[in-house]
Amino acid sequence: MAILEIKCPACKASIWVDQSTGKVVDHKSADQQKVSLDSFLKAQQEKSGKWDQKMVKAKDDVARRKQELEERFKQAREHPEDLKGDVESPFKWD
Repeated sequence: MAILEIKCPACKASIWVDQSTGKVVDHKSADQQKVSLDSFLKAQQEKSGKWDQKMVKAKDDVARRKQELEERFKQAREHPEDLKGDVESPFKWD
């Protein structure tokens, strides 16, 4: 009876298979490292800080775009002759 040991490259678990029958003889799950609560909380705070930074940046980007649009609309209202291209009336049906 020849036994073949197979190790999973992803989870590092091992199984032993009987080559003649193809049945699993034994298995051993990989020892997973336990994460301490302090390190878990620290990692979560870092992730939270990154998300907060992204949200602040997105909010600033929206405010900047809104300001740019307001400036363009104000300029268009004050100087409609500076608009490029033909602007047709939406009420022109013919």
